[in-house]
Amino acid sequence: MIIRTPLIGTSFVGKAAVAAGAVVLALGLSACSSDDTTPATATTATAAATATADQDSVAAPSSAELLTTLQVLVDPARPVNEKTVVVVEGEKRRSNIEAMTAATANYPVSFAVADVQVDGDIATANVAVTSPHGTAAPTPWTWENVDGTWKLSDESTCALLGMARTGCS
Repeated sequence: MIIRTPLIGTSFVGKAAVAAGAVVLALGLSACSSDDTTPATATTATAAATATADQDSVAAPSSAELLTTLQVLVDPARPVNEKTVVVVEGEKRRSNIEAMTAATANYPVSFAVADVQVDGDIATANVAVTSPHGTAAPTPWTWENVDGTWKLSDESTCALLGMARTGCS
């Protein structure tokens, strides 16, 4: 489960501004403090603020990177263990993913991923699904950055599983 604690809004720019403000505040406090403040204290405050800024500056995923998660999920040759790690709450969805893999073993599906937008640790992209019945119009799907890895969100995973008639319950 991901717990979000917004700083000032949820945008990357807002978080970066807060982190930059924390660095300025830390440097300002060390410059204005009494002689009891040591350079180590100022360095520690600056390092903590820099670490916060680094955590908030998540590299935006490419369309190809997001596409790879979808290809892993529908590849009948991939073991389920590889599939559960590319989705949020993958272990919770293991039986659904197993059922989808069995149901789509001989049913080719492909995706087109475009227009990736990132807001903090959430990436949204338009995904068009192509099956033997044709191509569905692109719809927004989301990925979450979990420990530095972009994983298909539970909501989007359930949408994909629903297409294979093995939806989430």
